[in-house]
Amino acid sequence: MNPLPLTASSVLSTKDLNLRPQQELTEIVSRFVTYGEGVVAHWIEYARGVLLFVMAPGDARSGEFYIYDRKRGQFWLLELADDVFGGYAVEQMREKIRDFGLLRYAENPSEILALR
Repeated sequence: MNPLPLTASSVLSTKDLNLRPQQELTEIVSRFVTYGEGVVAHWIEYARGVLLFVMAPGDARSGEFYIYDRKRGQFWLLELADDVFGGYAVEQMREKIRDFGLLRYAENPSEILALR
């Protein structure tokens, strides 16, 4: 089954957060979600990248997917082509990860460049 289409937008870098890509991953992600005033509802970590499901506090349907490219120190917002605006509930997360093949971008963030 081919994954459904999506696009990616660059949102922040470790440089924007006054950090280096070599710093502790938890520090980088913590600074990222603090900057965006969000909370991490789910996190899947690979050697080259991290898939984050980030939500606005108190909003059960605000989840968005981000990829962090560990080598480049870059965060990407993944925009799923499913006509859903405003975010996803935690209950939809696993289905979206599967249907859109999001783990491949966490495993190899350089594939995001082809989405742009």
